[in-house]
Amino acid sequence: MSIINEALKKTELSIQKNEAVKDTASNGKTGKRPILLYIFILIAGLFLGNLIFSLLAHKAHPANIIKAAPSVQPTPSIQQQIPNTQTPTSTASLPKQDINVAEPSIRQKPDFVLNGIFVSDNDGYALVNNQIVRENETVDGAKVKKITATSVELDLEGVITTLSTRR
Repeated sequence: MSIINEALKKTELSIQKNEAVKDTASNGKTGKRPILLYIFILIAGLFLGNLIFSLLAHKAHPANIIKAAPSVQPTPSIQQQIPNTQTPTSTASLPKQDINVAEPSIRQKPDFVLNGIFVSDNDGYALVNNQIVRENETVDGAKVKKITATSVELDLEGVITTLSTRR
C-alpha cells in the first residue's frame, strides 16, 4: 500500500507543478488582453460620449435659433420730409446720420426666490436664490436685513423686499 501512496503523491505533485506552470503562463498571456480590452472600451466610450454631446450641443446652440432682429427705421431724408422740392445739384452733401440706436440702460430688479429658512436659538439662515445667507450678508446685490421663522427681509438700494414661506 505504501507503493500506491507514493505513486499517488508523485502524481499529485506533478499535477500541481503542471497547474502552476499553466497559471504562470496563462497570467502572462491573458493578463495583457483584458487591460487592452478595457482601454479600448474606455476610448470607444469617450469617443461616443463626445460625439453624442457635440450633436446635442449643436442642436441646442443659440446660434442655430433664428431671432427676429429689431427693425430700425432710418430717419427720413430731407427730400422725403419736404414734398415737391427739387434735389440740390451742388456737390455738397448732407451730413450722414447714424442709424445706431442706443438702448436705454434700464437696470432690472433681480428676482429673489426664498428656497428655505432655518432658525435656531440665536441664528437664522435663509436659502435665497440657492445661496445660504445670514443677517447682514448680501445675495445678488441685496442685503439681508432680518430673518424670521416665516420670512426674510431684503434691502435692495433702499427698497425693502419681504420674502415669505407659503405656510
